[in-house]
Amino acid sequence: MCTDNPAENRTDVFIPGAWLVSPIVATMSTARPGELVRLNAHDPVTIRLPPATGNVGAEILVKEVAGQEEAIEVLASTGQQVARAGSPYVAFRLVSDGVTWIVI
Repeated sequence: MCTDNPAENRTDVFIPGAWLVSPIVATMSTARPGELVRLNAHDPVTIRLPPATGNVGAEILVKEVAGQEEAIEVLASTGQQVARAGSPYVAFRLVSDGVTWIVI
């Protein structure tokens, strides 16, 4: 399945069972289930997550490839949370339990 994503200047291609690999993000991106989001966090970067509801067991990988992990902000959908404890990560995996995105 292909969809145009003009807001992020890209075409999204979804292949069931395959991981999506984002171009390197330097400002803001909306992550999709099954995506490896690559970041350049020299300046603050915001990653918006899809709803955890309806995505039980879905995973999103986030990897900082150049910059500072302190500059990464993760935003959940309205009314949902990201269970993220401790200091920022250079790489982390998010898994949906259907209510919350959990950092593993």
